[in-house]
Amino acid sequence: MLYFGLRLLFLATTISPFIPPDEVTHFGICTIFSTVPFLPKNSPESYQYGLVTNIPWLYYWIMGKLLTVNFFGVSDLVFLRLLNIPLAFAFVFYVWRTLRLVTDHRLTQILLVVATTNTMMLTFLSAFVSYDNLANLLAAMAVYYLLAFFKNRSPGALVASFVCQLAGCLTKITFLPLIPVLNAVLIIHEIKKIPGLPSALVAFYRASGLRGTIVTLVLLLGLALNIQLYAGNYLHYGAITVEMTTVLPLEDAMQYRLAARSYVFDAFKEGRVSKAQALAMTSLIKHPGDRADAVFMIENYERFKNGEIPKMGLSAYIPLWVGRMAAGTFGVFAHLQILNRWPTIAPIAFLAAITLIAFLTRWRPRDAEWLPTSLLVIAGFYTYFLMYQFNYHEYLSNGAPFVALHGRYIFPVLGPIYILSSFYLLRLFKGRGAQLAVFGLAAFIFIISDFPLFCARITPDWSYWPPN
Repeated sequence: MLYFGLRLLFLATTISPFIPPDEVTHFGICTIFSTVPFLPKNSPESYQYGLVTNIPWLYYWIMGKLLTVNFFGVSDLVFLRLLNIPLAFAFVFYVWRTLRLVTDHRLTQILLVVATTNTMMLTFLSAFVSYDNLANLLAAMAVYYLLAFFKNRSPGALVASFVCQLAGCLTKITFLPLIPVLNAVLIIHEIKKIPGLPSALVAFYRASGLRGTIVTLVLLLGLALNIQLYAGNYLHYGAITVEMTTVLPLEDAMQYRLAARSYVFDAFKEGRVSKAQALAMTSLIKHPGDRADAVFMIENYERFKNGEIPKMGLSAYIPLWVGRMAAGTFGVFAHLQILNRWPTIAPIAFLAAITLIAFLTRWRPRDAEWLPTSLLVIAGFYTYFLMYQFNYHEYLSNGAPFVALHGRYIFPVLGPIYILSSFYLLRLFKGRGAQLAVFGLAAFIFIISDFPLFCARITPDWSYWPPN
């Protein structure tokens, strides 16, 4: 963990703000939130960062309030980067606590911590200003408290899981798919005890006194804020998530690079403008990378629509998705990239193959009071939703297989995936010596696949020393 912290400090103080995924945007929105008591309104100062209304806002609100107490002589950017590091430590802590519900095997716990703190994209993201860090933490907490309720029968743990779920929905829109699967697992696990749940929660409220009152108020507040955001969006705009061009006049919305890219591409795809007109419109996109992406998407979609690029079926798309997801999890997908592909991804692929064999041969549904099976359902559903309902449908819509396909999108369930992997990998062998050998091999692969590979691949373009 000390090694993890030192790496995060190094990244937070040396990497350019133009490299991490959308950090300039996240930081800009945080600064806007720091200027108002509660929630800001869209304004000419905010247009370049996208919407500051009608979006999940909890991360920006927290960082904005903390930004007002930067009296330490460091730049606001570095200050917020440093404040994101505790979120990463808390994420590792809750993933480890979840494993402790499953097993007390110390070697398994150490392997989990090594894996979690030596995954390149997770390490990289943890040092920067990004709402992913809070969303990942809240996902890990929601899973932990749900499983803690299953094991310890504490109504307080169930309430804590609900609070984390509501907070996660106020942090990032991609948290939403976790809600149905977490509560489906709850219903299935408690199917015979559901009639007694309300009375147990009421008893918890009465027994907890002031603490129970505070938790109940927080729960009701979280529910009200979610209703205000998502039901408000649906009532006003007909969808729970809205585009910037729906909320603001087109001229204002086009100042945001991603809104401009989407508008130009959608106008071409829907036949409202010709290819030549669409390509000319890309000049309105100020960010060179997004402008290049828009040009590629337009030209690629024309070939895709005309049949020059064959449409992939699901059987062909899944291996591509797995490979790209692995490259972006054990590499860096940002405004500059470190793609961990063959042959450097080979040790990870080898380890994954052994882990899969271990899982297929050692998994039993009733293991550890059904907790690993619950983790499997949670990770499996979220992965299915991400791969099929989001990425594959996005590919069928725009013809570009790698658009919005980033390793960090799997991180809300990376904890359950790593818990299952660590647990079953070391159960593959019975002897202590064999377990130590497997542990040593896995730890070595994770460690060399993170910071040493990162240092070998970066160039001076990544470097930045923030001014005061």
